[in-house]
This record gives sequence, structure tokens and C-alpha cells, in this order.
Amino acid sequence: VESDAGQHVVTCAPEDLNAVRDALEGRFGPAGSAHLVWRPRTTAPIDEETATTLFKLLETLEDSEDVQNVYANFEVAEDVMARLGA
Repeated sequence: VESDAGQHVVTCAPEDLNAVRDALEGRFGPAGSAHLVWRPRTTAPIDEETATTLFKLLETLEDSEDVQNVYANFEVAEDVMARLGA
């Protein structure tokens, strides 16, 4: 469980999502949302040039009405993120 600013993120197996949601709602009331989020098990470090290109691709995908969700497994160093203004 991760908590910040009134939001709680509970990690569980995908097949347990409904049971966990029901148990928490039974104790604490309705959830703001309950859904699966795919998180990578491994990440791939990328450099500034690749990050710039990848961010443009991700923005294009997220702007498309035909794309519902976008997931990625890249890792960008903090100094690179600061230079890119992200």
C-alpha cells in the first residue's frame, strides 16, 4: 500500500482486484476508482535523445482517440528529466 495526498494505491494480483476492492469498500466506503495498472517488472534506461523521441511518441499516442491506455518500461535519469522540463 502506498499513500499520499489522500490517495491510496493498493498493489495486488490482477485476479484479486475485485475481492480487494470489495473488502476495502466494505470497511471504508466507495473507492474513487479501482482499476488495473500495468507496471513493468524491469525497466530500460534511456538517454536524453531517446527520451525526447519517446516522449513525442507517447504524447501522440495519448492524444489519439483510438488509444485507451499507454504503458512503458523506460527509465530516465532525473537530470535528463530536468533538462527536458518534464
